[in-house]
Amino acid sequence: MTNIGHVKYTKTQTSRTLKAVWVHNDYGQGTGVAVAKTCTSEFEGTYQVTYLDIHETEVAYLDLKIVKSGDIFHLTWSKNQKVTSLGIGMIHENALCAGYYDTKHSPTQF
Repeated sequence: MTNIGHVKYTKTQTSRTLKAVWVHNDYGQGTGVAVAKTCTSEFEGTYQVTYLDIHETEVAYLDLKIVKSGDIFHLTWSKNQKVTSLGIGMIHENALCAGYYDTKHSPTQF
């Protein structure tokens, strides 16, 4: 399978920052930091996210919008106002865990 991944966001002591751990079938795995532009107490909001690979090299800088609908979270990643990935997630052990897929398969995307 290609073009898919999983990400786990946890809150930091700074309520406006999330830590990410990610894996992608085509691009490997790594970490990230999401800084809120707007946010609520339950992950919902808009963020700017920097993703790093396992060598701590920046691999993507994206906008992220998280929308809560009941117990489900819908995630949309974009760059220059163009959607790059879509995901769906849920809260598990105080973390937002989400699966996602890239809308276009391109090496310049995450």
